[in-house]
Amino acid sequence: MQSASFGNLYFYDRQHEFLAAFADIYDNRALRTFGSDNLYELTLYAKELPPDIMIINLQQKYNPADVVDGFMSRIPQVDFPIIAVNPPKEDFAAHPKIARYLDLPLDFATLNDTIESFTHGQKMHQIMLLDAYSVQTDFLHEALERRHLDYFEVHNVDAAILYLQKNNPQIVLVEYSPEFIALRHMLKHPRVFYVDRHDKSAEIEKFLA
Repeated sequence: MQSASFGNLYFYDRQHEFLAAFADIYDNRALRTFGSDNLYELTLYAKELPPDIMIINLQQKYNPADVVDGFMSRIPQVDFPIIAVNPPKEDFAAHPKIARYLDLPLDFATLNDTIESFTHGQKMHQIMLLDAYSVQTDFLHEALERRHLDYFEVHNVDAAILYLQKNNPQIVLVEYSPEFIALRHMLKHPRVFYVDRHDKSAEIEKFLA
């Protein structure tokens, strides 16, 4: 653990799969790191040094909501992004406080980019995508991947606002759904476009022109 100017990174891993790796990597990245397999211990730390970002290893046998709510019940004011690693492979109710889900095998380059975007900032992705999390693939994500577009994905408005305060994507794409349709005014960006994730003809490049 070291003092730093970019904030406090917490990670919770009940099964010890990533604790050592997280500590080795992120203690050298200008972040104070706090990792534990004990949720109660982490909440005690969090009351003294509020987290700026948190990583949770969900484990497929745990309900994501149970893990997050277990933390929030002790730290009710959760106003920092939560990254969830290893979500269940079947459909489940995504927790509204989780900013992003990352599947296994864990891509540390993507994890690093996510952490740095929320803490250091100064990223210039082509796209910030605000959409609901789904375990099923869809035409929008297939189009982004096929076109090799550099996009940063978030799943709740608070995470989107925090990201946009620190980073400068070329455009913002928002899923056209009741959950997000009225949020354009909250995203302080000059180029916000709605997209249909099920549209086969998503012409994303036209927004970047």
